Amino acid sequence: MKIKRLLFILMILSLSLSAFAQDAETRSSRIIISGEILNDEQMAQLKELADSVSAAYNFDLVVAIGDIGSEDPKEYADNFFERYGYGWGPERDGCLFFVYTTSDGGADFRFSDSGRGVKILTETAFRKMETGVSRAFMNHDLYEACRSYILDWEKFLEMEANGRSYNFFYRYNIILVTLSWVLALSIGITVLLVWKKRMNTALAQTQADAYAVSGSLAYKTKTDRLLFSKVTKIKKQKSSSSVLTAGKHKRRR
Repeated sequence: MKIKRLLFILMILSLSLSAFAQDAETRSSRIIISGEILNDEQMAQLKELADSVSAAYNFDLVVAIGDIGSEDPKEYADNFFERYGYGWGPERDGCLFFVYTTSDGGADFRFSDSGRGVKILTETAFRKMETGVSRAFMNHDLYEACRSYILDWEKFLEMEANGRSYNFFYRYNIILVTLSWVLALSIGITVLLVWKKRMNTALAQTQADAYAVSGSLAYKTKTDRLLFSKVTKIKKQKSSSSVLTAGKHKRRR
């Protein structure tokens, strides 16, 4: 890996802006990379892709590699884009992906947007493009870095053509929608549980007072009075044995 990185840096150090800034024919090319870094097939594929996207959306997509010396990378990239006539239309619509060597012998990159590219390249769009290029750049894959840059811009330009922009809500749309559903479901369950708890008020009752409508029942007191009474007496008859005894005594007289 270290050897591959060293070769990658040496290839970049071997380049100079003078190699591609000498005539109009060179300035018309959107992919300015030495053939020692990318093979002919890769160069042809990148040029075709960059030209196709640029023509479809009237937006110049440029890739260049060079040595900036002690100059500021941002200023150099901005000046390079203007100096060599890049940019589509009067507003110079376009973007430059510029790879340069650093003072410590490494390599870094900058983006320079112009015209309507400034509006299209939102903070979220920039972070997406930077992440894709950085991932390929760290793997020392310049071809994939350039391809990622062009494809990201194709996405941004397509959205712009449809009246949309690549912003935070678009990039994290799936995550935001999922979180919204989870949050809504959590709130719904919480509300139902609270309602259920409040409705559980049934208690055992020993009286019916709670269910009686006030004034709907009227109670009257009733009294029983004794007006008269009648007693019937019945004489108790004597037994038969007593009658016989009494008769016997009477005949003796």
